[in-house]
Amino acid sequence: MGFNRFILNIIVRCLLIALNAIMAALLFANPEWVFTFMFLCGFFVLQVYLLIRYSSKINRDLANFLIHIKEQDTTMKFTSDSLDKTFKGLSREFQKINNEFQKVKSEQIQKQHLLNLLLDRVGTGILIVNNRSKIEILNKAVYKIFDIELENKNIWHFIESYVPEIKNLKAGEQKIETIHLNNISRKILISLSEIRENNEILKVFSFHDIDREITDYELQSWNGLIKVLSHEIMNTLTPISTVVETIKDCIILNGIEKEINQLNKKDISDTVRGVQLLENRLISLKNFIVRFRMFSDIPTPEFKELDLNHFLKSSIDLYKNNYPSIQFIFESGKEKLNISVDLDLLGLVLNNLVKNAVEAMIYIKNPKITLKTGKIKDKICIDIIDNGQGIESSIIKKVFLPFFTTKKEGSGIGLSLSRQIMFMHNGNIELISNSSGTMVRLVFTNK
Repeated sequence: MGFNRFILNIIVRCLLIALNAIMAALLFANPEWVFTFMFLCGFFVLQVYLLIRYSSKINRDLANFLIHIKEQDTTMKFTSDSLDKTFKGLSREFQKINNEFQKVKSEQIQKQHLLNLLLDRVGTGILIVNNRSKIEILNKAVYKIFDIELENKNIWHFIESYVPEIKNLKAGEQKIETIHLNNISRKILISLSEIRENNEILKVFSFHDIDREITDYELQSWNGLIKVLSHEIMNTLTPISTVVETIKDCIILNGIEKEINQLNKKDISDTVRGVQLLENRLISLKNFIVRFRMFSDIPTPEFKELDLNHFLKSSIDLYKNNYPSIQFIFESGKEKLNISVDLDLLGLVLNNLVKNAVEAMIYIKNPKITLKTGKIKDKICIDIIDNGQGIESSIIKKVFLPFFTTKKEGSGIGLSLSRQIMFMHNGNIELISNSSGTMVRLVFTNK
């Protein structure tokens, strides 16, 4: 309806201009109507001016609206009377559209604030740079890693001065660089990825302070080891101290050693039993030291090529003899898997894992262990799967800690020793567990 009113307004104005021009043309040749002719000419010019002004005002209001939308400026208010007169309610509709854009922009600002908040809580430095080397986003970790002052406005150039190789880094690559800040050397892992936004490629750099992470991990490891050693030593010293007091009571009276004729059978038997307890505790401590040395002194692997499937089939035959109540299943593909490993160390790992699986199925009616081999891309995998009780989620992260165990007679080195051996084979060990069983996967790099 508003558009029709605009057309009607233009048509009426054009008709009046045309009528005015015709009347002026008729009076042009008649000298008696010269003043009327001049009036009509002036009125003609006025009508043309008003028509141009009218159409320009409408165009200007519409153009201003579109320009504000393009520039994402939502502060404009639409109260144009000329628009409302011509296009009924148009300014009100424009204001509704503007309010919607304002709402969307407000949501974008809130999301940006949330993103910045999340980035600032991340310990990894995040830096996003456009094609013009202008920083779009960075978090506080970047300032912390490179020891940059908040007032510094040339952050990108500052980083380039310490890490000149960052210019040659390609998308998908990562590189460890050593930087020197305040006479302190620090290793930084730099990764680069690219994203496209509004036909512009943005470079996303991430910076990991490796030295800090390694230091934190070493501290955690030392704290854990100290707790284990303290626990084991106290477990030995406490009963020894008690036994020593008992023996002293047997052979000392009022601070003076008893004579031989003062010793009775009870004193002698208590003393002998105390000595036996001391011997047992010393043997236990000796065994702990042996286990500790075994964990810290793993022999260097002697790699040999072997047929993995043939090796596992032979191992299963041995396990069946050792654990006759357990059903052992072997699964493999048709592809022959040759792998370079230390045969003795791999056997040690498998023995530890199978032993753990057997102990997890003590109360299972139909215990079953499946050994499965396969390839995942360029990796060769061995899966040891049992249908036991599984590992509680609260302790699953601790099972690889040295000397951690939930068993009364466990040493706590089986899984940690196995993982260390896998690391020496340039591999890894993965564990997945739930109430229906546990799967341990040995991953080897196929070279």
